[in-house]
Amino acid sequence: MSTTMDKSTPRNASTVAVVRDGPAGLETLLLQRAERGDHNSGAWVFPGGLIDASDAEVPVTGLSDEQANATLGVDRGGLAYYVAAIRECLEEAGLLFATDNMGQPVQLESDAGVRLLDLRPALQSGNASMAEACSELKLRLAADQLFYVAHWLTPLGRAKRFDTRFFVAVVPRGQVSAHDREETLDHIWIRPSAALAPENTRRLMTPTRAVLELLSQFADTAALVEWARSPREVVRVLPRLATGASGPRPVLPHEAAWDEIGLLDPEGKGTAWYEPRVDVPVRLSPTLCRMTAANGENTYVVGAEECVVVGPASADPAHLDAIVAALAGPLTAVICDDEEQMAAAEQLRLRIGAAFVVAPRRGFLRRHLK
Repeated sequence: MSTTMDKSTPRNASTVAVVRDGPAGLETLLLQRAERGDHNSGAWVFPGGLIDASDAEVPVTGLSDEQANATLGVDRGGLAYYVAAIRECLEEAGLLFATDNMGQPVQLESDAGVRLLDLRPALQSGNASMAEACSELKLRLAADQLFYVAHWLTPLGRAKRFDTRFFVAVVPRGQVSAHDREETLDHIWIRPSAALAPENTRRLMTPTRAVLELLSQFADTAALVEWARSPREVVRVLPRLATGASGPRPVLPHEAAWDEIGLLDPEGKGTAWYEPRVDVPVRLSPTLCRMTAANGENTYVVGAEECVVVGPASADPAHLDAIVAALAGPLTAVICDDEEQMAAAEQLRLRIGAAFVVAPRRGFLRRHLK
């Protein structure tokens, strides 16, 4: 049996938003991804990447595996997420969250720090492991300096999917960031509000934007850390791919279209729309179809062998055509709320040239159709 993982299966990953206090307030580090032929290429992101199998073997300080599991809501291996975030931060940004055998923060200009910086290419290529390096140099990664703030799952339909935990951490004192020139092409320290501003043309992924919006609420690192230390529930966010007049994009759970996209496109092919299309029948189930009129109101066709139209939203000919196109069987009744809908029903009667019942939405019919 093959052990190769399907690319559509989400792989565990970690990301850390490193922050500092700048002249105008809190700043965060963003790195520009190199071209890799995927949807992340060229985007400005936080340091991060996949969890390695050896990450579970790296010694850490200030956090037990049980505590990490409880914080992240996993059954096992929670510390590996913290280790991966710290390791990726070293590999991609040249920053190190670690302590020596005396419990003191490791300075990058120290022998151990220089040795780890020299190992950056070997760590990235897999020719060296963080576990071996920490054992040799008698270091422990400072997992207690990272705070869990977000959990994102790549939408169905993406060629590569990641189940990613996001952390925040204050840059270690005296350390200077440096992108690796391989996986990352450039870096910048920027205020979250400036990164989100329309004039910033750097491409940002949806989860990056969401974390930047979170960071923008805090004036400085002290306020952020105080909040990040507090107990809270981190809810996993699963966007859904959809399309619209502005092109395809991920749709977030708080958006009105999110539930319907999951209903219409359960495999994540991106074929559902995130905005209403005027006079286009949308089949919500084998017996329910919806049409949106130019006025923004909806008409529903219920049934299959016999059909009922609920609330004709417009007497516009194009909308009436859409209703007729959605009929899967003979129309037996039109349920109306007001005189305008009654007038639309009369126009529909003329359009199809057949008799049906026109009734106000009240009494038995109203109870029956709910």
